[in-house]
Amino acid sequence: MKWYTYLAIKQLFPTGKRVSFFTAISVLGVALGVMVLFVVQSVMDGFQRNIRQAIVGTQGDLRVDSKSPIMDGDDVDTFLKSLPEVAATAKYSYGIAMMQRDKRPAFPIIKGIDLENELRVVDLQKFIKCGTLENFDSGGVILSGELARWMRANVGDSVEIYSPKMMENEDGDEVILPKTLEVAAIFETGYHHADQNIALLPLDVMQELYGLNGWIHGIGIKLKPNVRAEKFAFELNKCLNPPILAESWQEMNRDLLFALKTEKTMMFFVLLFILLMAAFSIAGSLTISVVRKTREIGLIGALGGTAKQCAACFMVQGLVLGIVGSAIGIPLGMAVIRFRNDIVSAFVKLCRVEDFMLKFYAFSNMPAQYGARDIFVIVAFAIALCCIAGILPALKAAKINPAEALRNE
Repeated sequence: MKWYTYLAIKQLFPTGKRVSFFTAISVLGVALGVMVLFVVQSVMDGFQRNIRQAIVGTQGDLRVDSKSPIMDGDDVDTFLKSLPEVAATAKYSYGIAMMQRDKRPAFPIIKGIDLENELRVVDLQKFIKCGTLENFDSGGVILSGELARWMRANVGDSVEIYSPKMMENEDGDEVILPKTLEVAAIFETGYHHADQNIALLPLDVMQELYGLNGWIHGIGIKLKPNVRAEKFAFELNKCLNPPILAESWQEMNRDLLFALKTEKTMMFFVLLFILLMAAFSIAGSLTISVVRKTREIGLIGALGGTAKQCAACFMVQGLVLGIVGSAIGIPLGMAVIRFRNDIVSAFVKLCRVEDFMLKFYAFSNMPAQYGARDIFVIVAFAIALCCIAGILPALKAAKINPAEALRNE
């Protein structure tokens, strides 16, 4: 061990003392900054993971869609199933219709699905909160949670769906009646856009409502493991005839994913100022230490210590504070993540905002996710800022003339 490294450690952790007040305050500042940064980044990653799972769970890995109905849907479906990267496909049709229950209207996006194939593409069963899928094919409808609450509909209730064909009726003697369906199940994904205003119908019922004559609007695709959706969609579009187009789930939700990524980056940037404040505190304390120990620095120079070695002594102190603070901050952050739900529950009960938090932020179970890369980035920033904090006092120490320091003291 170099003598200036040993001296730096002894100045931070003097013999005969458990820990100095300066060291304790500096380490605590770094540890708290690292902990807050780690917790916030983990929670943001957890929310992003849950949203991605909800998107893929309701939309599939890939979607082949068209602006106009696809007349040769069976041929396209057969072609897609023949591709080695494709694990499963599911045809669908969609549109907007008026839905009513007890004179309470709504205008949801209705999607006609082939339930057997749909379950192979998306994790619909996982999101069912009440009801079952057994009676779906025999005239049932599945409502999203927000839509069911708006219509005050429960499992077993009947809803009426008014087809757009009713407005296109050219024969005055023909009366088109609304379609009456029974609510078979209600689903909730935790993803606001998916839960807000969607109703799922059997594909044949949807085709009848819209007069599609067996046509479809698109095909959902589930890819085999380790197949990248974006790359496969790009290659698939070379084989499809416009206006049929393949889109990955990332492309369909690029604005939302970009917003989430930007939010995480901005949160990291803002919270980095907490570490910056801790670094300035360290810089101030080390600078005061240089002023107080001018005589000792001069003595080191008189004994043969170079200016660089004197400066390195204070740089090492900043490095040690960064390492020790990070070593304490990361486990503290993991402990907060471990008990995050208990902390959030206590907070919302204290502030009496349980309903608000559950409705708008789904905070009953706060998600969290972290990996080795996140820990490495946070620790690297913390140590780098602490090292930078040692530069100013190190430069001041390097400029001290040994003879002048001993003479003045």
